[in-house]
Amino acid sequence: MSHHMSRFIIGSLLLATSLCIVAPATPDKKPTAAEIVTKHLESIGSAEARSRVHGLRVKGACTLTVRSGGLGAAQGEVLMSSEGDKNLLKMVFQSEENPTWFKFDGDKAAVSQFRPGRRTSLENFFAAYEGIIKEGLVGGTLSEAWPLLKLDAKNPKLESSGTKEVDGKNLLVLKYTPHKGSDMKILLFFESDTFRHVRTEYSQTIYPTDQQRIPGGRGLPTATEARSSPARINVSETFSNFKDEQGLSLPHTYKFELSIQSDIRPALIDWVCELSDFKFNMPFDTSEVSLLRF
Repeated sequence: MSHHMSRFIIGSLLLATSLCIVAPATPDKKPTAAEIVTKHLESIGSAEARSRVHGLRVKGACTLTVRSGGLGAAQGEVLMSSEGDKNLLKMVFQSEENPTWFKFDGDKAAVSQFRPGRRTSLENFFAAYEGIIKEGLVGGTLSEAWPLLKLDAKNPKLESSGTKEVDGKNLLVLKYTPHKGSDMKILLFFESDTFRHVRTEYSQTIYPTDQQRIPGGRGLPTATEARSSPARINVSETFSNFKDEQGLSLPHTYKFELSIQSDIRPALIDWVCELSDFKFNMPFDTSEVSLLRF
């Protein structure tokens, strides 16, 4: 072998070695559903801190804005109360005669009526999809009924669905299917670095032939009555402004948005809650829904 050939081979080997050294490592595989849940629970607080909570009561200011299907905004107060599987959310607005609320007492769900026999689009949504109330999904970690705190009891199907960019941030996505199933597609979103739960999306498309009720409407027309397009229901909950409350990291800003795209009473409504009063180990009292003030 010539001297020049030897130098070429040695040089090639050195180059290959250096390339191996500087080549980027294989990206870590996406976390499994179980890993996401474990790290999410740790993001809330230690197991000891979480175990101390037996009854959570949260209050704050709330703004309800109707952007479609009517226009206007209302200022008020919100109460979120939970213990075990039981939970309620109630909003009292200065301009409204009756509060808007839903509750689950561990057995049955109930939803307010702004007038006897009549509900707003928001109330109709919760009445039509009370399963997400019973499941403890609404309110996220602001409710002790949050199902990721008690997976053994809820036994949902969880599927890791990679990442999705939302508002410029790459979030981890879990598809959540209740044990008894659901007509809605339910996605839970977590920050990829902290594993805090920051968003939930609920969605469903109702086709003209489906004999199902559209929240906010008087019910779907029969299959013989033509409708120009399917109805689409999209709901999002977003959670931000996390602060420490007795060793637990909990969101202090909570936004809920309901969008109904339909030939029958379309709607776009949101409420934003700024939460400031967190009390722990408070007994759950379903009679609170009838009170006009907290």
